[in-house]
Amino acid sequence: MCISHDVSNDTDSADPRGGYRRVDPWPKYPAGMEFEMGSGVAVDAQGVIYLFTRDIEHWAAHPMAMSSKMGKSSVSMFNRDGDYLGKWGPSDERGFALGGHTIYIEKDGTFWTTDRDGHTVRQYTPEGELLLELGTFAEWGCDETHFNGPTAVLVQQCGNIVVADGYWNSRLVFFTPEGEFIKSVGQWGRGPAEFNTPHAITEDSQGRILVADLCGGNFHDYMTVPGQIESHRTRTEEGCQHRIQRLDADGNYIDEWTHITPLSLATYGKRIYASDKMSNLAVLDEDTGEVIERVENIAIYIHQLAMDAHGDLYTASVYPEHAGEQRGVEGPSHRRWTRSKEESA
Repeated sequence: MCISHDVSNDTDSADPRGGYRRVDPWPKYPAGMEFEMGSGVAVDAQGVIYLFTRDIEHWAAHPMAMSSKMGKSSVSMFNRDGDYLGKWGPSDERGFALGGHTIYIEKDGTFWTTDRDGHTVRQYTPEGELLLELGTFAEWGCDETHFNGPTAVLVQQCGNIVVADGYWNSRLVFFTPEGEFIKSVGQWGRGPAEFNTPHAITEDSQGRILVADLCGGNFHDYMTVPGQIESHRTRTEEGCQHRIQRLDADGNYIDEWTHITPLSLATYGKRIYASDKMSNLAVLDEDTGEVIERVENIAIYIHQLAMDAHGDLYTASVYPEHAGEQRGVEGPSHRRWTRSKEESA
């Protein structure tokens, strides 16, 4: 069943930001901090905000990518006021990823990172000790031990792990809590439980899986090698719509929502926080997909979003130059939005 909504009046609002205002400056980058763009953001139980940055942007498939000068990502910590708290976890020459994509903190306190260009998903302790690695580092493929540009990861209520293998594959991959392969769901297509680019996933309060499925291929010939991308991924089907597919906990198709143009997804309570048209936020009822509220124009791209215990929103944005903005500390890679009347807390 495909659910469509008439949202022609949804943007008619006296307050397009829903009462949110941007906190500026936030964050307060330390002197000498350098990076190219924000990619992921997460908040822990103590309210520490973790920013996953692409410090040196390059591609794992590139012949030079294994050089120490190519493809580095790191995680920096800030508090709600924007004060810098240092780097998270151990540091090494390569950093946490060749191409950091998203970061998550689970209820048990463990951290998860997806490395798009390193083709791996990793689980860490809060101190940064590596617990589990899925995929094979810097090797792409489409089997039980290889990904091709993983974009997101979900730990289900049952403990199983679901990886969105979404940039140059079109599938979800299920693993046991110990990392043993269970199954792969999906292939290239626009039918039920088929995908073009599964870019983000989340689980609602009922255990249903929601997938942000973008139209068309991400062929990116400048960041891959010949043979890495199948030819059918270089074309977009006529009339294709971006969508959110809903699946049950086992990956079986339930329905889809086509009134949202999603890039990122997050669940808080019984509400789904979905980017819409890349720069806007739509807050959806988890059962019906109804738009409860919108927050307009809060980021260049809402590549990932997180919320703290105060209800403040934090965004990470990639490729700010697409909107004429700068990369790095001078650009809009990270933002905080609040409804609090206090300038800081």
